[in-house]
Amino acid sequence: MTSVGKDDLAVSPSPESATGKEQGSSTKKDTRSREMSSSSFSSLVFSYKLAEKAVIDVLITFFADPDSELKHEPKRHSLRYAIVYDLKYAIAFVNSLEGLTALMLIFLIYINEAFGGGHLKRIIFCLVVAYACGLTILAIASSHVFSESYIDSLIIIIGVIIVAVGRAGLKPFVEEFTDEQLEAHEPDRQDINEKRVQARRKKWHLFASVAGSLVAIPIYKISWNPRLITTGWVMGITFVLFYLATPLYHKEDQAAATSTRIAEEPFTSFTCIRVLWAALLKRREPYPFSTDRFFLLNNDGFFLNNNDELELWPQAKLLRWIDKAAIIEGHEEQETAGRLCSVTMVQETKYILKMVPMWSAFLVFGLVLSAGNTFYALQGIYLESADVLLVYLFLLRTIAREMVSNDLSPLCLLSKWFPEAKLKRNMMRIWGGMMISILCSAVAWWVEVRRLDIFENEYRDWMYSIPMSIWWLAPQFFLLGLMEGLAMDGLEEFTIDDDHLSRSMKKFLQAINDFVVYGIGSALNILCINSNMKLFLDTLNESRLDLYYKYLTIYGTTLNCVYLLFISIVIYRDRMQHK
Repeated sequence: MTSVGKDDLAVSPSPESATGKEQGSSTKKDTRSREMSSSSFSSLVFSYKLAEKAVIDVLITFFADPDSELKHEPKRHSLRYAIVYDLKYAIAFVNSLEGLTALMLIFLIYINEAFGGGHLKRIIFCLVVAYACGLTILAIASSHVFSESYIDSLIIIIGVIIVAVGRAGLKPFVEEFTDEQLEAHEPDRQDINEKRVQARRKKWHLFASVAGSLVAIPIYKISWNPRLITTGWVMGITFVLFYLATPLYHKEDQAAATSTRIAEEPFTSFTCIRVLWAALLKRREPYPFSTDRFFLLNNDGFFLNNNDELELWPQAKLLRWIDKAAIIEGHEEQETAGRLCSVTMVQETKYILKMVPMWSAFLVFGLVLSAGNTFYALQGIYLESADVLLVYLFLLRTIAREMVSNDLSPLCLLSKWFPEAKLKRNMMRIWGGMMISILCSAVAWWVEVRRLDIFENEYRDWMYSIPMSIWWLAPQFFLLGLMEGLAMDGLEEFTIDDDHLSRSMKKFLQAINDFVVYGIGSALNILCINSNMKLFLDTLNESRLDLYYKYLTIYGTTLNCVYLLFISIVIYRDRMQHK
């Protein structure tokens, strides 16, 4: 009888168990890779939020130091290394930064889409470097290295422009890149759960945003020069972390991405002009009765209007003539001559034009928001304990915005429980933001009247700050966050709430929203200030900011809400009719 050894009794692992172990090991490795790459994304969000809270939110105090009113008295304020300009120039610098940021976002999206997309990582690298360099340049200006004032001004202008470039696309591009990487880690690439991906991204980014905001509190208390240097160094360190994590990132399938973008035909800044020009050239062409005469790149939607006439989406009686830009005339050279546009281009142009009335209702809203972004911080540095407590007011504003923007807010839950109420919810949010803008301006008006009354009658010669608590500004900061969260999120969801819109088109619409509110609003604020020279003098205490708030409350926001009422009725009926 043959003896059997222990080695012979050992059971070799089955192929199924080996495969299971390999899959388990691969899953663990994929999880670690996802966590490490997500950490690198979060570090960018952390540095972005730190710079926003410690520098950008209070940048007006960099240019308009209240100690400049003390003439030759020794400066004791923590902002002693600020660059001192009069009020109008200070507002122009800050509002120009906001306007350039909104404009550059549109340009960066166009650049990314024009080159076929898939360059998010390179763009993020450039934006982080630009942001860090811009902060460093402002730090150089605050150190007064050059004796000539015009050189300091030139350096500041360069720094503001570079910071605007860095700010413009950093947050949206990082969010998009994070979504792409998290989608690559999904177990089923053919059936990606977008809600789960967005929930993971929001979890990581929320943690980083809170951490950045909290770290900004002690950094805010130091003077401008080391503050700018610190935030610039943090931005540089996060850039290094993001770069070192490059091997962990999933590469996008360029062929699939390119084919998708060609099918979507990305919207560009010149599309509207081209479509309108082609439609004008064909204005005498009869409208086709069949879809065969339209230049189709894919299966686009056609509808019959109330008169049983053929019409391209989106339906708008006054814009039906624009459909002629997509009519094929039978000549091969017509496209090169600018006489032919695809149906998709026509549809996107019509959608843009249909949004113009809603965007026009946000111009005054943007003006109020721009005034809050500049004057509220300027009011604060004239009050007690501004060195310590002003940053808490901006945190209060952020909390107020997140209260109404969070997925657990009552209006968000309403749309989840009752999907048919989504359009009503968006209109309610816009209306709520507009109504709160009236209250916000009224409260700011009342507080400024009280501040000026204390300054004029009791403490006109007070050397450093007016003996008035900075917490008097808390209501207007809180209302500013509420109105921004309600109206801006409502506008964003209202704008992109259509299944016909391509992914690239939605990006452009969101960028246009920011440009209308923050960009044009900032330009209007500069225009209003420079056209009312009697109200705005060299310093805030010499100016009549209370009258500016009064005019915004009575003539601006109130009349704007009346205008929005008519616009909302027309738009709501149109949306409900064509749903």
